[in-house]
Amino acid sequence: MGERSKNSGELGESYVANFLALIGWDASQSNETINCIEPGKHRAKNSTCDRTTHGIDKLYTYESPMDSNTLIHSVISVKHTINEYPSSPNTKFKEHFTDLAHAIECFKESELIIKNREAHNVDNEEIVGILFWLSGGGNNSSLISKLKNPTLEESLLYERIHILDDDRIEFITKSINLIKKKFDTYQHSFYYIDTPNNLTDNEKQYNGKSLPIEMLSSNIQVFKLVKRKEIILAIVLKDKFHADDLKRILGLAHRISNNLTSNVQIFFPLFEHEKQENINSVNRIKNQFKERDFISATHIFGYDIGFKDTDKSIDMSLITPSEDIKDEEIDNGKILPYGEQLRSLLDTSLITESELKNVLQEKGIYVCNSKKEHTIPILASFLLSPKEFNTLKEHQKTKEDKEKRYESRFKTKVKPTTEKLKQSLRSINLNDLDKNKFKNYKYKNSNVTFEVDKSKNQLIVNYEIERYQRNKSWNKQTDYFKGAVILDCNNNSEIIAKNISTSKETLEINKNIVNHIHHELIENNIISQTTKEEKILMDDMNNKEILQFLLAFHDNKILANVEFINIISIDIEIDETITLPDLSQIKWMEKKIKKLKLDGKKIEDIEIITNTENHEYLKCWGLTAEYKYNNPRISGEGVVIIDFKFNTTNKNEFFIQIGKCIFNKKEYKQTEINEMILSDIDNIKHKKHKEIMGKKI
Repeated sequence: MGERSKNSGELGESYVANFLALIGWDASQSNETINCIEPGKHRAKNSTCDRTTHGIDKLYTYESPMDSNTLIHSVISVKHTINEYPSSPNTKFKEHFTDLAHAIECFKESELIIKNREAHNVDNEEIVGILFWLSGGGNNSSLISKLKNPTLEESLLYERIHILDDDRIEFITKSINLIKKKFDTYQHSFYYIDTPNNLTDNEKQYNGKSLPIEMLSSNIQVFKLVKRKEIILAIVLKDKFHADDLKRILGLAHRISNNLTSNVQIFFPLFEHEKQENINSVNRIKNQFKERDFISATHIFGYDIGFKDTDKSIDMSLITPSEDIKDEEIDNGKILPYGEQLRSLLDTSLITESELKNVLQEKGIYVCNSKKEHTIPILASFLLSPKEFNTLKEHQKTKEDKEKRYESRFKTKVKPTTEKLKQSLRSINLNDLDKNKFKNYKYKNSNVTFEVDKSKNQLIVNYEIERYQRNKSWNKQTDYFKGAVILDCNNNSEIIAKNISTSKETLEINKNIVNHIHHELIENNIISQTTKEEKILMDDMNNKEILQFLLAFHDNKILANVEFINIISIDIEIDETITLPDLSQIKWMEKKIKKLKLDGKKIEDIEIITNTENHEYLKCWGLTAEYKYNNPRISGEGVVIIDFKFNTTNKNEFFIQIGKCIFNKKEYKQTEINEMILSDIDNIKHKKHKEIMGKKI
């Protein structure tokens, strides 16, 4: 077993040595040994002896073209397994990762790093770990995708560690070999993009023979090819062809080519470029660009397609496109940001530190410090793929445009019907209702009509706005938000107005619509002139009643479509207008803690919540609960996270928001699942509120 393990390790080191030579790292040092400065802390697993040294399989030190005036020390560990990757690799991964992190910690204080600094006149340096973990499975599988949030020791000290697996190495190897084969008469080099960390460098390199460490984790590889006066920019992608992705890649190519090349060639895996439907798809996308010189000099190919990879005759014109290249002001689907443009997206407060950390880990990059000031410079030095960029955009977008559902009620003189309401509520022009004279949005269609949904006995009006904010950076200037108002006629003596908003603007628009409805209902004698719009407001309840109301949503006796699991978050604060009794359990919080946000599991069971004597002194702004979805009418199960909160900027009005819904059957629409869940929640909401307000159910 020991000999086999040794052979496996030697095989892995041989593979890595060949790969490093391919990416221009052939000057790497091998099999270095450094002293351990933390013998007890770094003791090997299951060993009784303190560690004395660390072995470094490979070490490559270079001046970074992506981060000016910075020396990069790449500390490399090589692991190889004869068989396929473990189906659950977390445990073994943690061992390999910890071993490398310990080596990095001691490398910082070693004689070796001092020697490697010699001859480099730079002010900054960074130590980056690279864990090569290769397998003998033969199918070039992905290890990174199998890692499930591995728990790493908090005591580990490192800046960042890149994981390179079979899948990643295979892509980079194929990319380089493709370029070498296709352009064997050209001088080829790796292209270096602008980053926020090298913009001011007057001696910046735009290409070179070695691949920067940032590009090792990129799903896009960019090459500069030169033959006499002819320059070609070649882009190789890891992800398969999609028309929307091509649009962003063309935008990227146009920006980085900077009118310095007479030809751009883009390669997608398994894309049959001679297939007529693919030719048509490419041409449809090309026709959306007005820069005709650039588009005519840009060609799309497939690779890894065997005999279908036919060489096309290309006019290698030496005419360089002359169109001015300007950064797009809005995201029109043609932007794939990098460098400073990407930094402005990452720096937005809507994308959390946790989300940025997850994006890095999905690329196989682990950081010790997940603060934005550390992760943003890293990501801004990468070329993100269209899919990765869309993921970031979703994080940016969904924070605001998740539906917030408010409700109000109108007592009616007679049983309401959709037919009667339809007669009373004709088409309306939203601009006529809009009180905002200086609005930063426009309606996609301001003339809207109330539509009848007979199956649900409801009247619905939908609309969409385009919001623009010129004081924002490019990625936040223009966005689209939907809004809706639903009138429910399922009660004998009242109309329920459901206000569904996705932004602060649509919330205000919905208020205008509901006010218009209120007026028309009076005019058509459906409600009396004295009838008021009834809402669920925090101001109408005392502290104890508010908590009773919110905690009612975990009553499984009333729930039919969902089963309450636990409360995972709650926002509370001490009510400073009330003096706490000296013997109060929470007296210690008085004048010390104003706001308290509790995150975790089974929060409904902690004593500060279960002890009802505390409730009159606690002001609760909302909670988040987790439910299990299991409806007998629809096969399948799922988990849903729901926020129950009072809006602090809207007269403390109550609203509900489904934060996350995972259902294991794809044949059902998300809206259908949401409606079934909300029917349960609405039942509890109205029943408990009426009970608290002393009204008959």
